[in-house]
Amino acid sequence: MSSRQNSIVPWAMDASNRKSGRRRQPSKKYTVDAFEGLDIGDGITGDGPSLPIETPDDDEDDDFRVDPNVSPEPPDDDLSIDGGAEEDEENQPYNDLVSDGESIVGSEIDAPTMVRGFKRVKVDEIAKMKGDPRFNPRGLLEPAARGSKELQRLFFFGPAKDDQMPALKSHYKWGAELTIPSHDANASGFGGFQTSYFHGDAAMKTESEEGWDWYHKGGKNSFAKHQQSISLSSQKARPYISPAALGTCKLLMGPYKRQSVLELDLHTSLDLNDPWVPKPTSADAPPPSQDAKSRRNGWMLNLGEKVQHLEWVPNIQGSRQFLAVTTSPLIGSTPEEQEFNAPYAPAFAPRPPTKSSIQIWEFRAAPDGRIDSACTPMLRKVICSEWGDVKLFNWCPMPRNFPTQRASEKRNLGLLAGIWADGALRVLEVFVEDPEVAETEYDLIRTAAFTAQPPNTICTCLTWLSSNSIIAGCANGCVGVWNIPTALQSRSMGDERAPTAEPVMFSPISPTYILNVTTCYPSRPNIMITSSMSGHIQMTDLMEMTSKATMSPAATVRASRSRVGRCVLVWHEFAQVVLTVDDNFTLIAFPIRRFFRQISFTRYKSSVACLAYSPVHPFVMAGCVGGEAISNNPLRRAYENKVPIWNQTWFTHEWRQSKIEEPATVGASDGDEVMADEAAEPEEQATSTEKEALSTPQEISRILEGFKCKEIKLFNTEDAFTHRENGAVYSTVYDLKTTISSMAWNPNIHVGGWIAAGIANGLVRVEDVAS
Repeated sequence: MSSRQNSIVPWAMDASNRKSGRRRQPSKKYTVDAFEGLDIGDGITGDGPSLPIETPDDDEDDDFRVDPNVSPEPPDDDLSIDGGAEEDEENQPYNDLVSDGESIVGSEIDAPTMVRGFKRVKVDEIAKMKGDPRFNPRGLLEPAARGSKELQRLFFFGPAKDDQMPALKSHYKWGAELTIPSHDANASGFGGFQTSYFHGDAAMKTESEEGWDWYHKGGKNSFAKHQQSISLSSQKARPYISPAALGTCKLLMGPYKRQSVLELDLHTSLDLNDPWVPKPTSADAPPPSQDAKSRRNGWMLNLGEKVQHLEWVPNIQGSRQFLAVTTSPLIGSTPEEQEFNAPYAPAFAPRPPTKSSIQIWEFRAAPDGRIDSACTPMLRKVICSEWGDVKLFNWCPMPRNFPTQRASEKRNLGLLAGIWADGALRVLEVFVEDPEVAETEYDLIRTAAFTAQPPNTICTCLTWLSSNSIIAGCANGCVGVWNIPTALQSRSMGDERAPTAEPVMFSPISPTYILNVTTCYPSRPNIMITSSMSGHIQMTDLMEMTSKATMSPAATVRASRSRVGRCVLVWHEFAQVVLTVDDNFTLIAFPIRRFFRQISFTRYKSSVACLAYSPVHPFVMAGCVGGEAISNNPLRRAYENKVPIWNQTWFTHEWRQSKIEEPATVGASDGDEVMADEAAEPEEQATSTEKEALSTPQEISRILEGFKCKEIKLFNTEDAFTHRENGAVYSTVYDLKTTISSMAWNPNIHVGGWIAAGIANGLVRVEDVAS
């Protein structure tokens, strides 16, 4: 029995003498120490004491050791994790709950010594440190987490009655309309056209009268004196208008599988309803009647070159409506740019002077507000210049009351601001002839009354701040604000040494190229929104300018950064959000009161090249690089977060090259056998008319229309990402001439359903899409 006890004694040793039988190995390192091998002390400074190093408590490779100098473990009740907590621990400050190993930035307290065996933090205290799930890391309430509809509207539109009531009226009027507007409101007040409820009639009247006092008190005479132009004949003006345009354009239009080939000459128009008129079955049979649903109300124009930008003229009453369009070559205007051998960077430096123009087309409206199909569109005026290609232009959108014109007087269309390839910002006053004149007017602008040329950079984008002020972004990341009356007064005083207007404010707002700039007009005209190549979208309050050369950092807010710069940037007045499109083809909204948060509104089929919005209804139309024109109502999702998302395709455009070469087989020798994909069969059989059109060697465009509304799922569905197949994400590269490059709604309230779409191959589609 004693021998048995002796055999047990070695196993009854103190637990402190036990050691692990595993071989100790150093932990793996996944970082590279730049100071390894150098004779540097462990302290913070060379003379200071060194800090102790603590190994993690949960390291399984370390041996269990007990230090005799450390006090024994506390009782079990101190380690309990139940809901009860002692009173002294509940009242201890937050800093006492922070682990001793964490560093506090900005603290003047010396680094504490790390000691094992500190008291554990209880679960209730950890929950307090994590915070309330109803709050986001900024300390603000998050409506998406346990939030109601009222809370969402509070953060979207504001707490005051003046903020909530306009949003409620807008949703009541257009909340039931999914994708396109309606001409007239019904008996309950749903539908129709209406200006912003956030901007009342009194404010619009003040802008239309007092806002133009500077023009009537000397501004009109200054424009007439300093804007010098000469008239050109049609022969001399020809080099200014689409010099590289093709003579004709072939179109494939009409009902699906019954499309017909049409030819459209340069600067001519085509009635959109002609391809939809049913053809008689025989020569003697009368033509069948056309269904009302298949009728099209609009025109198709052929401008010959890529449509760079188009925009309707605002503040126009009556039947005459005007559309301004500018075109540009696809690849540069000079031989050096076309061969990519230019000694300068076209995006950052002024380009050499070349000839360009802005075309103004006139359309007629019927008494009911639709497009008058009996009046053919006419090229009313061409504004010629020699300042390079027109990059962008913008009509002054502020309301204005034009005086009644006489029969012999020209009609004033307003002020037109534009950016040319030489990098300068100019403002022109545009007039058109009497409607009885049947000839096109050609004017060559020699000098502009207002010219702004920033030093050592070029202007890239512009927007109107008011009827007398204008904003422009630059390639070096600066934003400038110019006052037109001040610049005109300076020129009238004979100061010819400085023909360039001096800015009221010129300040850097981004470290790189400014892509787009807009304001929250008309409800908040002092708020400026900018986007740059840095990926940031910024909101700046121009009322908080500290000086002429700087903006107040406290008045600038940045949204979440994107991987690429966002060229599309518009302000949606009715939803009170900033709209843009990300690289996943998703329409993103930034609420004006929660600018740090982005909300997905809908998704498109390809990248968005342009986004059209209207001041008289909430519907937006997106033009994609894949040739799709898609309409949506963002107001529905802004007011109610869980409503279904609906998209409707207005039309799609496909462009085919003039010559299709047979693809060469890469890597196949004489003795190799090339396998053909027999399973790949076309989903649609081309009709005989399509085959005949495709057999010709000329360029041809195909227009498809008549699409139904489609509900869009953003997440966790098969159609959420249309550019994904077999688990792989792909991006389709489209032909440049397939892109819908520019779109614009008509801002005049009696014709608010008109929309124009410019395509990169030179076609312009104008249609009244309102129901």
